Amino acid sequence: MKALYICDEKEEWNHIRNLFASHFPKVELICVTDGSDAIEYLSYEGPFGLILVEAAMKSDDPSELTRKVISLAGERPIIFVGAQAFITDRIDEEFYIKSDTNDLLIRPIEIESFKDTVKKAIGWAEEEEFEKSIEEIDREELLPMKLRNFYLFESLPYDVYLELTQTKFIKIISANKRYSHSDINAYAKKNVKVLYLQKNEYLKFLEDGIEKLLMIFDGQVKLSTKKIIANQIRSVLIIHQYVQTVGVSQNLIKLCDRVIAVTREVTLEHKKFKNILPFFPKAHADLAEQAVMTLYLSETILTALGWASETSRKKLGLASLLYDSMLTNDDLSKIRSLEDPQLQMFTVSEQEEFKNHPLKAAEMAQYFQGYPDTDFIIAQQHERPKGDGFPSKLTNNKLTAHSCAFILSNNFVTRLVTDNKNQGALLNIFREIKSVYNQGNFKDPLSALQRSIV
Repeated sequence: MKALYICDEKEEWNHIRNLFASHFPKVELICVTDGSDAIEYLSYEGPFGLILVEAAMKSDDPSELTRKVISLAGERPIIFVGAQAFITDRIDEEFYIKSDTNDLLIRPIEIESFKDTVKKAIGWAEEEEFEKSIEEIDREELLPMKLRNFYLFESLPYDVYLELTQTKFIKIISANKRYSHSDINAYAKKNVKVLYLQKNEYLKFLEDGIEKLLMIFDGQVKLSTKKIIANQIRSVLIIHQYVQTVGVSQNLIKLCDRVIAVTREVTLEHKKFKNILPFFPKAHADLAEQAVMTLYLSETILTALGWASETSRKKLGLASLLYDSMLTNDDLSKIRSLEDPQLQMFTVSEQEEFKNHPLKAAEMAQYFQGYPDTDFIIAQQHERPKGDGFPSKLTNNKLTAHSCAFILSNNFVTRLVTDNKNQGALLNIFREIKSVYNQGNFKDPLSALQRSIV
């Protein structure tokens, strides 16, 4: 178990460390000097079973910091450390008088008081951990949900499970109890990619996610570019899971509409793809991020070409959201052709999935009303100028200008996330693409691509 101590007087660290080492040696104590460090540790180094907050700290208001901690980490024991005067003056009574989980350690700290207080906090944390019991569940009763979808919520009305074996699962999120995003980060760092829901709750999760994202996009508060892109990425995660397992609904179409529409607003503000790229997260480069990058690159190419009509925007917009939606393994998105030697590293079923995914995604696009010809654009995503692509081996004179623009966007983004996801790579990637695509109907979109990255 981990404990976090927030105190800006480093000489106090050794005192608390020695107490833990002597009486609770199995607890890993991490000490930080201020609120910003605490938030970072709670986000990326958790989960923490208990948190100690120094009442006399000068760097932060301890009560305000505690509110932030609870908001991020969820309900868990918080122990306020300090002289009685500091406790009285600086800690709101709601945090210890009215709380069943929080407590005080009054200085000078008495050994027995320390042991009783920390033991109580550990007991609460262990009881919560006990609820995460191992269960034997028939795999047919569960469906996988990508881990990143759980950042949309802070509590859920149903249990969520982590796979241990083919038949054994551990409950890691309990129904109607707050969970923290730092807990989700901890699983991500262990390379966990999916969690499991009961089948009858899976659809509810997706529909709740769509509703929440629609509320965000339709809200009165103007979001920053970074938050808009983060919510677009979350939207694509939901969209892909929905079309893979459920199909298409009116609310899903509405979400796609919003994601595409807000792309235009961001592009008008920042003008070029190279100016938008720094707002993307750096960690994942998964299918969802690639889809949103492709969405923005397609929009900036259309703008540079002077084709940014509503119809064109919707065509390339939906193509961007759906083109890899039928891939269940994110790593397949980095494969560029059927001849790519890396394709042989995947299972036979995954190789077949890659071969068929353009036509499957194109078929799904046909269910979206108001998006003409998007299915053709998606089906042609892996075609090449000389007819050596797939699935139809079309040459550049058989491809529309819109398809050419999308193929360039798709190829550019794939290379960007595979080779080097930074702005310094943009021109090198462009030169590589130009050597292949500088012919026929690709020429004008290629020129527009260049203007969007320089």
